[in-house]
Order: sequence, then structure tokens, then C-alpha cells
Amino acid sequence: MIKWFMALLASLGIVSAPIDNVIKKELPYEKYSFENLAKRGGVASKIEVVGNKFYYQSEGRRISGEINYPPLDYAQGLRGVVVMARGYVEKDVYRTGMGTHNAAKYYAEHGYVTYAPDFSGYGESDPEPTSPPASLGSRLVKPVEILDLIASVTQDKPIFLWGHSNGGQIMLSVAEILGLQGQTLQVKGVTLWAPVSKPFPYNILFYTDEASDSGKWLRGEIAKFENDYDVFNYSIDRSIDDINVPIQIHQGSADEAVPKKWSDDIVKILREKDKEVTYYVYPGANHNLNPGWDGVVTRDVDFFQSLR
Repeated sequence: MIKWFMALLASLGIVSAPIDNVIKKELPYEKYSFENLAKRGGVASKIEVVGNKFYYQSEGRRISGEINYPPLDYAQGLRGVVVMARGYVEKDVYRTGMGTHNAAKYYAEHGYVTYAPDFSGYGESDPEPTSPPASLGSRLVKPVEILDLIASVTQDKPIFLWGHSNGGQIMLSVAEILGLQGQTLQVKGVTLWAPVSKPFPYNILFYTDEASDSGKWLRGEIAKFENDYDVFNYSIDRSIDDINVPIQIHQGSADEAVPKKWSDDIVKILREKDKEVTYYVYPGANHNLNPGWDGVVTRDVDFFQSLR
């Protein structure tokens, strides 16, 4: 109808020519679909290290984080690199290394350099994307920041991915995106602690009852997102077939943040798709895998060693 009307005006000399194309709405988050991220890949930048902190670039933003090295007298030399993604933490209480430091320290003591980014908007990092719906930009950009960090790591050593809680969702996403590329660079395996493994956007809607408005605002933001985007293009359940690295999952039976059934379900799906997955359940353990933490990190190091 618009094209016909403009053609009519052109024929009357009111406008010079008909409009052939309707202006498309800008979709700033389209580039974060798994397919588009697979095409993009990771973009390397120089990693700057200052004390126990490191800094790198992702999409023009400076990202900070905590780095841990093996002891100087570690006799066996550098064994590999562990890139870590923590779970959700409120910004007003967050400090660099929160949610990753203890595990990172253990891995470093056993020969691994660890990189735990703060992510944009946290620590000393630049702010996250602000395009509306703003609440989702910070979520969708996290796999990008991990991809860029992986590409920036220059050590010629195997890389392992570690994710806890919401960080587990991030690392599952990254494993799928790398698999979509048809290769995994130096990434040899993924270990997940109580991962949030339900599809997007249910993975965040599940927690809306904890908000002061019981999630009304966030549900509105997701509705806006779904008006313009296909949520399946951003959801881990649609690309599980593309995972091509071994996965290890740890889950506490008394976890009140991530239901054990979620881990049971994702393990079942992975096994049905003939993916290499090892699953450990810790009786009575909470979301941080206590009691049982010592066994978890020991199994992780054994897992890393088996894949070097």
C-alpha cells in the first residue's frame, strides 16, 4: 500500500520517484545470534596484565578481570589455560574475582593460568550495551566477551572453559558457537558447576519471582525482544548438536538456585545426542558444591589432565 501510494504521488509530480524499499528497523542484537557469532568468531586483542588483574578489548569495550598464575617454583611447567565465567552477582556487591577466585587459585596451584573476566558493566570494565531492550544486552554480549578472550589468549597451551550457574549457560553457548564454526581452536573441554541449562528466555524468567516487582518489568523487556527477534536463535537448546568437546557437569542435590532436575535433563539430552559428558551429583551439596568442593576441583584438574 505504501509503495502504491508513493508511486501515485510520483506520477502526479508530487515526489520525484517511488520508494522501492521500506526502511528496516535497526536490530542491534541480531549480531549476537549463535549463527552470526559463529561467523564472527573471536576477535583477538592484546591482554594487559597489572598485578593480579588483566584487561582486554571486546567490541570496543575494555574488559577487566582476575588472572592467576601457577607458582614460580611449579616444577611441571604451564599445563594449560582455564577461562572462567561466574554466576550472577549484584553490581553493588561485586568485586573482581568474586565467584571464581577460590577455584581459580586451586587450578593455578596445579599448573593452569586462569582468566576470569568481570564482564562489561562490572569491576573496572566499560559499561554494557544500552540499546533497548537494555536489560538483555548485558546478557547477550557475555558469550562475545568470552569468545574474544579465548582468541586473545596467546599461550600455545590447551584451553578449558569453566562456568558456574549462569556462567554455565554462557559456556554452553560458547561451546555451541565454537562447534558451529566447525572447530574449537585450542578449547579441549568444558566443566560446569550447577549450570543454568534451560533455554532462553525461560532461563531468566525462572528467577523473576525474586525481583521486587515479581518480574513484571523483565517480562515486558522480553516481550519487546520477542517482537523483533527469534529467541530460538539465542537459545542453547537449538545448537546442542554442534557441541564437539567433552563436558563435565557437577551438581549438588540440595541446590536451591539451580534445580538438580535441570542438570539431569541436560545430561540426558547430551547423552541422547552421543556427546561426551561426565556427570557427578554431590549428596547434600548446595549451589556452591559444599560439602564436596574439594572433590569437585580435584575432578576438574583430572579432567583437564585427561584432555591435554
